[in-house]
Amino acid sequence: MPERIVHVIEVQESDPPMVTGWLPRTSLELLVLRAGEAQDPRAEFQGTGIQPHGGIPYRIELVFRPFAFLELGDDVAGADGRAWRFDGPWAWTAYDGGAGLPVWPLTLIENGNGNGSRPVNDGSTHDDEMNRWRRAAGLPA
Repeated sequence: MPERIVHVIEVQESDPPMVTGWLPRTSLELLVLRAGEAQDPRAEFQGTGIQPHGGIPYRIELVFRPFAFLELGDDVAGADGRAWRFDGPWAWTAYDGGAGLPVWPLTLIENGNGNGSRPVNDGSTHDDEMNRWRRAAGLPA
């Protein structure tokens, strides 16, 4: 199979492992789109599933990571004072239970891995970051 650049649009973990009819049963699946293919939120099924521990040899190399200045589990405050946990580019959790996205710029409240604080305000906005991600994925910004 030739090398391909893909972007991960979803990570699915299952415990116990999924019963797919194939062995080994996997507990991790990455849903990916080829570079240049836009995600359609109205589509019920889109993309290709890759099971990294499914017995098929893959070599996966990280080329680009959106929100590279944040680590999973980081707690941040938006400019409006709302507190959020960063669980990934599409997975912001508001501590007040509300919906939406953080208002940028962001301020690090607590580092998710306990290694001390670091700046997260690089002057960009959420839209800036998503446009940077789209360009890197070969999509129109």
